[in-house]
Amino acid sequence: MTGGKYEKEILSLLLDKYEAGSYFKRGVKPARRIMLKFYDGGISDYPAYDIEKPKQREQINRAVLALGETGLIFYEWMKGEAGHLIARVWLNFERIDKAYAFLGRRPANDIADEVCLEILDALEGIKNGWIRRFLEESYEAISRRRAASRGGAGNRIPGSREERQDLFRSLRFVDSLGETEMLERVFSIRCFGDSKKFESGVKKRLLDIIRHYADWDDDAGEDELLRFAGIARYPQQFEFRGPLSINFDSDLDRAGAACRQSLDFSPLIYGASLNSLDLRRGILRLVPELSRVLTVENQANYVDYLHRQNNKNELVVYHGGQFSPAKALFFKAIAAAMPEHCPWYHWGDIDYGGFSMLARLRREIKPGVLPYRMNGEELIRYAAFTAPVTAPYLEKLRRLMGQEELGDCLPCLEYMVKHRLRLEQEALLSSGPVREV
Repeated sequence: MTGGKYEKEILSLLLDKYEAGSYFKRGVKPARRIMLKFYDGGISDYPAYDIEKPKQREQINRAVLALGETGLIFYEWMKGEAGHLIARVWLNFERIDKAYAFLGRRPANDIADEVCLEILDALEGIKNGWIRRFLEESYEAISRRRAASRGGAGNRIPGSREERQDLFRSLRFVDSLGETEMLERVFSIRCFGDSKKFESGVKKRLLDIIRHYADWDDDAGEDELLRFAGIARYPQQFEFRGPLSINFDSDLDRAGAACRQSLDFSPLIYGASLNSLDLRRGILRLVPELSRVLTVENQANYVDYLHRQNNKNELVVYHGGQFSPAKALFFKAIAAAMPEHCPWYHWGDIDYGGFSMLARLRREIKPGVLPYRMNGEELIRYAAFTAPVTAPYLEKLRRLMGQEELGDCLPCLEYMVKHRLRLEQEALLSSGPVREV
């Protein structure tokens, strides 16, 4: 039987209500009727059943009678209005398989099982933490509620199988990049065999996942988020100032011997930049007299620091937001070239992002990275510039307090939670000359 518009609409609403119930998630027979009120003193679960529109109401009445004849539903007339006003309809649970077949609809739990298997397949071999968190949380959410698209973590999983496969393919490809940076169009061709497929079909979803699972602020731009995943519009530039040089092996000289060239950046006291592609060509060097490394999250603070301080034996690096795979390679090259007892400091916002960056530097680049001006004293000193935080933000801060990499930062994090505040490092630009550690 092929139903008309109202038959399909009514049956779909009843199945939606069934699948939204706790009994569906538990896989048990409902203890109560799965019911829609059509007319109950002016209250209705089905607004299309409008008594002020007699022609439409009569069409719906005929649809209900037709469904009743198939045995898919039961119905009840209003008292004294038999053949005129329907009071309620409810699902015949004994024929629920027939109801799904009537609509050509798969049960939500069958779809959920299929999606969960696809997620488990996508998870296999994934090393990247934020990708694993997304897939694991999506699996947990979908398997718990037995439906694939009703909000929560699993809502970032597309309903279309083709779109899911495209998303999972892009996540696996991102994971395989490691420290490689790839131009956006090249990524699309390598991943999908189509230079425009990523832009048109996957990019928006991937950006949302990165923003949510990689600890980015809501105001982060597309370029930053994509670069974090190793996808770039153009090769990344690393900004810094200090006694850094890079050695290149050039082509053979006329005598046939290898010729080495060296580029020294130390005379550029107002900052230099190095292209990520050139970093991969050469070997980074730092002087033995290096006194410290300082990474600075915000660009305004980085530029201000360069103008206020000029310690020739200090390497100052613009950190930016969460570092990309290419910048991770730069940071690792710095860590490898540093003298043994040279300290590394990080200066970031006194907020969730700043401390999550510090934790990540310690976890992925160098365990001993120290916080610079990221403490309770600065919060007190610049109290007039602090900003209040929301309850969900406080929960994020509490999660940071449980990270072993931030054990020494607990007093500051506890102060932030207690007083419900945060401080962006730009506020410290009003402090006059930069203080030494």
